[in-house]
This record gives sequence, C-alpha cells and structure tokens, in this order.
Amino acid sequence: MMAFIWVGISGHLAFWLLRSRVGVLMRLANDSVRLVDGMLQPGDEDEKMEALEAQTARVLGALLLFFFWVGVALLVMVSLPCFWDWVQGRSADLGVFWTWQGLVALSVGGTLGLIYPKGKGHSGAYSPMNQLLHRLALDNPNLHRKLHEREVKKWRKQGGTRDDGFVLVTGLARAGTTSLMQRLMETGGYSSLNYANMPFVMAPGTWRRFFRPKTGALKERSHGDGILVGADSAEALEEPFFRVMTADTYINEDALVAHQVTAKLHAAYLDQQGLVREAGKTYLAKNNNALLRYAGLREHNRTFWAVLMFREPLAHAASLLAMHKRYSSMQTEDPFVKTYMDWLVHHEFGLGHKPFRFDEATQGVEGDPLSLDYWLDRWLDYYNHALTVDGHRLVFVAHEVWSQQPGMVLQAVMDAVGVQGAMPQMQPHQRSRKTDAVASPDRLASATALYGRLMERALHLD
Repeated sequence: MMAFIWVGISGHLAFWLLRSRVGVLMRLANDSVRLVDGMLQPGDEDEKMEALEAQTARVLGALLLFFFWVGVALLVMVSLPCFWDWVQGRSADLGVFWTWQGLVALSVGGTLGLIYPKGKGHSGAYSPMNQLLHRLALDNPNLHRKLHEREVKKWRKQGGTRDDGFVLVTGLARAGTTSLMQRLMETGGYSSLNYANMPFVMAPGTWRRFFRPKTGALKERSHGDGILVGADSAEALEEPFFRVMTADTYINEDALVAHQVTAKLHAAYLDQQGLVREAGKTYLAKNNNALLRYAGLREHNRTFWAVLMFREPLAHAASLLAMHKRYSSMQTEDPFVKTYMDWLVHHEFGLGHKPFRFDEATQGVEGDPLSLDYWLDRWLDYYNHALTVDGHRLVFVAHEVWSQQPGMVLQAVMDAVGVQGAMPQMQPHQRSRKTDAVASPDRLASATALYGRLMERALHLD
C-alpha cells in the first residue's frame, strides 16, 4: 500500500515541478512560432538566413531547457518509490507504475500537482497563457498575414465581394466614439470586429472555428468610464491589419505619422472588411487613428462615410490627462497592458503614448504629458487638421450634443449614411468633468475658437 502512496506523492511533485516551469514551455512555444514567422517573412532568402539561424538557435536552446526539466521531473517521479524500496531493503521495482493501482495513484497525484499548491495569484487582466496566445497572434505579423490571406482566398471562392460602402467612426480618444459605435451596432444594421475576434483579428473566421465564447456578463472596460463591454462588444481592433500591411511604417519612435494608402492597401482593407461583414449589413469601424490615413482612403473611395466626433476642449484635455495618469500607473503595475496596447497601436495615452503628427516635416512634439497644456496642444493639432481634410461624406458630431440628444443624433447619422435599423432606447447623459489643472489662457483661447468652428461644421438637428 505504501508503495502506491509514494507513487502518488512522486507524481504530485513531478507535475508540480513542471507546472512551476510553465515559463519554459511558453518560451519554447513563442520561439517556435517566431521561427515560423521568420520563414514566412517576405524578402530575399539570403538576407533572412542569418536571422533564421539565430532564431533556430533560440528554439534549440528552449527545447533543450524543456527536455532538461522533463528529465528532472521524471527523475523525481521514479526516485521516491525507489527510495522507499531501498528503505524497505528491497531492490527498486518500477513495475509498480504499470499496475492499475499505480496508474490510479500516479493520475491522482499528477492531477493534484497541476492544481495544488496554488501558485502566486495573477493580478493582471490576462493570464500567462492568455498573454502567450496574444503574443503568438499579434507579435508574429507574417504568420497572421498568412492566415489572413488564406481566409480571404476562401472567402472569395465562396462568392465574397468587396463593398466600398462602409462607415467609419473616428475622433481623438475620449470624444465619445465608443459610445456612438455601440449604439450604431445596437440598431442591427452593422457588422464590426469585436472582443471575441481577439487576438486573430485578421482571420476572424478561422479563429471562430476554435473559439466561440459565451456573451456572459458585461463589465466596465479598463478606462473606468462607465462603458460596459462583453465578448460580442464592438471595439477598435483594425490597427493590427494596418500594422501588418504597412510593416509599421507609420509608427515612429516618437509619433504616429500620416501615411499613404495605395490602391493595393485599400483593396486589401475591403477584403478584411468582407471577412467581418455579415450578409445584408454595413461594415462599421471605430478607429481613432483613422485620420492618419483618411486622405488616402478618400482618394480611392468616394462611397464610404466617416463620422468624426469632437468635445469641448478643456473637458477633452482633462479627460486625456486623467487617462494618461490612469494607464501609466496601470502599465507600471502590469507591463503587459502596455505591450497589448502597443500591438493595437493604442498610443493615445499611457507609457506608450505617441502623439499624432499629420505633417511628416514637423519636428518632434514637445511638452509635458502631465500638464493640461500638453493635451490642449494635442487637441489643437488633431482638430485643426480635421478641418482641412476632404469633407465629402464626413459628418462632424459634438460630444455634448450626442450626450444631450442621443436619439436624435443617432437617427440623423443613420439617415445620413443611409443604413436602416431599429433605434435603441437611450437616455440623455451628461457627465461634467472638473479639473484643478490650469491651462494657458492663449491655448485655451485658441481651442475655444477652434471649437466654435467645429460647431459650425457639426451635424445640426432639426
């Protein structure tokens, strides 16, 4: 009987040891996928060879480390029963592992080893395995592109066709774009990427075959702004597509810069939309980086509509400053939050903040991100540029009007873009933001004047 108890104990220790070294397995998985990603990278094979050789060496190193710990675990597993035999004055008998009692003891012990003792709690929003999954998808662009191309090819064979008539909701972060997008989705006339598509946002159909989460309870998003989200909530998840298709050319060290949209990129974008769009519905995207490529999209497409939201400048700047502080603290505590936001090109605030630079000749942006003046400058940069772009099928919506008359604004937007749907029930909401920060009178005067010009261009309700 004691021999089987020792088998169970040894199984528990061996599997606990492997569980405690899960980082080794994660490293092996990550390095292996990066090797595949490198093989898929376009370009001259000779130029890729040196990088592939280095990555192969890393995979072999991770594999040897993995086998080492498997060997240690096996040694632990067999040593304790052998030790018990030695204490009893008997020769080691490994046959105990192959009896049904031994197999049961090993199974029970091993299972307990995977769940007890509990490791250190994970305080972040994403578990280590979830982080690995996101890293495999979003940090390996060539693999993600290959999956995308495969899915597009299948979509076309099934009769999928491009549609120029999409709707784009944009604006500087904290302007109310998420709120408007959610209400548009509730009308039932639109299709959009949602949280369930993460992390394989460029191959949503392929990912859906393996992952179909239940809607579940809604919870407040990390912004702490009262907006509730769930697995089927639409979100701004297009940027991984543009990152892959442009090879990050618009993401500079110190800023996000305006970039051209070629005919090829525009066509590929419509293909990406086709993978998401349901039959009879219009593709909808919320993308706060869209103004960086709006001119190029409009050059190739006079059909799509864009809704650009803006907000009273002092309240807007104060909200951005508060989010910058909130996410800087959050990313300090959990560095993966910054990594995740970088993958999504979500640089609006936080430790990874990169301001927009619409004129590539402009020098680097100056100022202290912990000051209200800095965020007023960002507001001025963004909305001064917004007033210069082609106004064809471009609707300006004031956050304050949207908050006070959401039903009328939503109906007006639906009428403008020509999409029909059921109007959701909405209540006016107005959240005033107070700030103790002091703004430069000159900046505030410039922003107030620009706000007036935006209101002149804004959607007017009858």
